[in-house]
Amino acid sequence: METFVENNDETLVLKDGIATPKVKSYVPILKDRNGREYLQNNELFRGKFLVKGLIGRGGYGQIYYGSDATFPEDVVIKIEPIVRNGRTGKRMLLEQKILYRLQGRPHVPIMCASGHTDHLNFIVMQLLGPNIGDLKKRSPARRLGPTTVARIMIQGIAALRDVHSLGYIHRDVKPANMCFGITQNTRHVLKLVDYGMVRRYKNPDGTRRKARHRPGFRGTLRYSSARVHDGKEQVPSDDFVSMAYSGAELLLVNLPWKLVCVEDIKQAKLDFHAPNSPFLLLTGPYFSVFCGAIFSLRSDDEPDYASLQALLSEMTGGKSLREAYDWEENYREACGSEDY
Repeated sequence: METFVENNDETLVLKDGIATPKVKSYVPILKDRNGREYLQNNELFRGKFLVKGLIGRGGYGQIYYGSDATFPEDVVIKIEPIVRNGRTGKRMLLEQKILYRLQGRPHVPIMCASGHTDHLNFIVMQLLGPNIGDLKKRSPARRLGPTTVARIMIQGIAALRDVHSLGYIHRDVKPANMCFGITQNTRHVLKLVDYGMVRRYKNPDGTRRKARHRPGFRGTLRYSSARVHDGKEQVPSDDFVSMAYSGAELLLVNLPWKLVCVEDIKQAKLDFHAPNSPFLLLTGPYFSVFCGAIFSLRSDDEPDYASLQALLSEMTGGKSLREAYDWEENYREACGSEDY
């Protein structure tokens, strides 16, 4: 889990020949360096990006915190070896392509650079705040308040609309892949991240691609739809089921199938879909109606994004997307509200 502290140092950025203060940023707590590192502290990567430390690692690569004197925000540098375990890494190449096409959309991180060296693929993008899953864990109630969850979902739907409009599906929607910005202008703007599992579901002419017979599993089991359990080709409605499960988890502390054995998870999800499901009813009247609309989507449906957002409008309590969220108010709503 990343922890962020305010950095009040003022740095001048040369932009259009004028020195202006760099925006206040947040510095992630850096991880201990144990094992092979692709970049070193204080290294000037690609002659431009100053590496300040390692903030994450996984099976596909490593993530570093850094800065760029020509960009008004701090950055993250994602690294993937071109060859890993004897196989050519393609995940980041896909992410580079998708991020490039999505640039300019409000719910997509700004990409500062991407490409490859002799041995590494890389993406440099704006630094974002903690992911929604981590913000939930910090809540004393272990959940988030309903007006916050509604506004996260409304922005998440907008993010999916942008991805789907290009003919792609995300395939790994979950709280850990949703973050807010860290500047005054972006701290209330949700960003959908991690496009390494994206797949095109439409042909260039707008028709649906033919479903594969055995597409293989992609995603995170906890948030995957029952169709994915059945080994079916994913479509936009599956992204929405994952979004609904994510919202339910933020409201309920845990999803009903968190501790269920793998073989029984699919049935637990189908039970959750039932209109009289006690767990679904616990999410409140507005969110349960929202979930019902999503669970009724067919695999060949094109979701009505605006209508799904409208179902959550009453749940916002009249708060705009730019008003304070639960973690900015010491989780007062999550700890004190019983009515969703």
